[in-house]
Amino acid sequence: MEKRRRDLSVTIYRVLLYLSRMRERESSTRRLMRIERAVGIERKELKLHLGRLVESGHVIANVIEKRGRGGHPVISYDISENGRALRSDVARWIDWGVRLGYYPDSFFYLPSDN
Repeated sequence: MEKRRRDLSVTIYRVLLYLSRMRERESSTRRLMRIERAVGIERKELKLHLGRLVESGHVIANVIEKRGRGGHPVISYDISENGRALRSDVARWIDWGVRLGYYPDSFFYLPSDN
């Protein structure tokens, strides 16, 4: 799937789905770099979405190290209860779109599922 064709609902769903799946694992699996690889969203776009999800209370940002290799803080992201509710709402929207033929079935799966 081309990145240009991905819409906002699918992007948000994939980020929240990944965070939901990784909530029981160690915090390093929920860092920006790992999320980027797993969901197939470019880092610049992903930072924008994660920032907005943190501001809205759907995702929680935790500083796990003071400074990374580039001098930036290392942040781990966790999904909140509000984020889990949003994920299920967006999933229903995408399911509706699949049933109407707007989305292929593969929209429910992450690139890391392959």
